[in-house]
Amino acid sequence: MKSLSLYIALSCYVVISMSCHRNLTPQTTAAVSMEITDAKGNTQLLGKASRKRLEQAPFRDWYNKNYDSYVVDSVVAGRLRGALAGKEVMVFMGTWCGDSRREVPRFFKILDYCGIDSSSVQLITVAASAEQYKQSPGHEERGRDIFRVPDFIVLDHGRELGRVVESPVASLEKDLLSIVSGEPYTPRYPGVALLAALFHQEKIKKIRRHLPLLTEKLRPLVSSSGELVSYAHVLDAAGDRDKAGLVREIKNRLFPGG
Repeated sequence: MKSLSLYIALSCYVVISMSCHRNLTPQTTAAVSMEITDAKGNTQLLGKASRKRLEQAPFRDWYNKNYDSYVVDSVVAGRLRGALAGKEVMVFMGTWCGDSRREVPRFFKILDYCGIDSSSVQLITVAASAEQYKQSPGHEERGRDIFRVPDFIVLDHGRELGRVVESPVASLEKDLLSIVSGEPYTPRYPGVALLAALFHQEKIKKIRRHLPLLTEKLRPLVSSSGELVSYAHVLDAAGDRDKAGLVREIKNRLFPGG
C-alpha cells in the first residue's frame, strides 16, 4: 500500500514539475550586481544584470550577433503579443554559457517584436565556478530549482506559469505561447524537475526508502547521466550534500559504470 501511495504521489509530482503552476517564495536577500574576471581573463556578470549591459562590450559581440541573426516567427509572435503582456519573466543565465548567449538575445528580440517592454524582465546572472555553481551573489536562485541555464520563468502576479529550460522544445515563441496559454508543456529535463519537486515535498529518508520505485519512475525521464551529474553539482554548491549524494546514487542505478 505504501509503495502504491508513493507511486501515485510520484505521478502527481511529474505533473507538478512539468506544469510548474505554483507560487514562488519571495526572496528577501538584497539584489547584488557584480562584474568579475574569470580564470581565463574574461569579464563575467554575477547577480542582477540588465539588457543594456549585455549590449555593451565585451558581451555585445555575441549578443548583437544572435539578436540580429534571429528571425522571429511572426505568426506565433502575433498570438504571443497579447498573451505575454502583463506577465513577468525571470531569466537566469550565465554570460559564460553558450546556450544563454544564444537564447537570451533571441528572447529579447521576440519581446521587441511583440512590443513588450523589457522592464518586465528580471535578469539574473549566475556563476560557473564549482563553489558557486549556478548561484548568484544575491541568491535569487534559492527555491527556484535552477539547474540549467538559461531558465526563463514566466510569472503571473508571482505565480509561476511555466518555464523554458536551457533551450526550447519547439521554438522559443511556441514554448512561451504554450506556457502563457495554459496548454500542456513539458520543458527539457523532466527527470531533474521531478527530483526537485520531490525534494520540496518529502524528506530525504522517506525518498530513500522508495529508491527502487523512484529510479524506475525516472528511467524514461532521464536521457543521460550528465543531467544528474550537473544537478548534483548544483546541490553541492548550495550546501545540500545529502540531496547531492542521493542524486548521484540514482545516477549510478540508472547508468551503472557511466
